[in-house]
Amino acid sequence: METLNMKQLSDDRSAHQVAGDLDAMRALMHDSFRYVDSSGRQFDKETFLDQFVDPTAIQWIAQDTVTFDETVRGDLAVVQLLLEEKFILGTNAYEGRFWMLHLYVKEDGVWLWQGGQATMINEG
Repeated sequence: METLNMKQLSDDRSAHQVAGDLDAMRALMHDSFRYVDSSGRQFDKETFLDQFVDPTAIQWIAQDTVTFDETVRGDLAVVQLLLEEKFILGTNAYEGRFWMLHLYVKEDGVWLWQGGQATMINEG
């Protein structure tokens, strides 16, 4: 049952991000959220929302899950994803595969996205 919940949470996160739904994303994220993108830049909750969710900054074309794996231990979940992403950031269009490591914590019975890291996959 936990696996279904984590997969659904991951899918919801992706859907909210692609839709540019700032309120729904904010509700899924832990207040001490930290993220490192594939360029090594660091983001807290608000700067992540500004850069990767706000539709005035980024236009998502697609974010598709290729692989999903999870490890849940108590109130901590580690989710490994391979995502295919297409988006426009500023005036630049991007398309690629990214290996993602996402951490989730359960607080008061609710899973929250704690943060993660992205690595671009070189297919060359």
